[in-house]
Amino acid sequence: MILIVVGLTLEFRHKIEDNIHEIIMTIPTLKQEYPKLKNDWKFEHDLDFIYGSIIGQILGSSFTAFKMIYNREASSEEILMIGEIIESYFPIIRNEIMNSSTKQNT
Repeated sequence: MILIVVGLTLEFRHKIEDNIHEIIMTIPTLKQEYPKLKNDWKFEHDLDFIYGSIIGQILGSSFTAFKMIYNREASSEEILMIGEIIESYFPIIRNEIMNSSTKQNT
């Protein structure tokens, strides 16, 4: 059996990266809203909740974009490639979460 792995198009990579940047920009707003979310969801670790929420949004928007561009679901290999792109933004996401924690009420 021959497995052919097709790379993600540049258009799709740009779409993911644009979505990631747009979602990262929502972190300060999410942090302002999290006291209400904390009461509703009963989570204990604020930063973990915010981090998970942001990553969940990024994953959801990435898979939606994939389906819109390619008119199909992503294969296992493509899911891994998408994951690698998202993982490359983890430090930026963590930094924004940590830095926005010192900018409350701004």
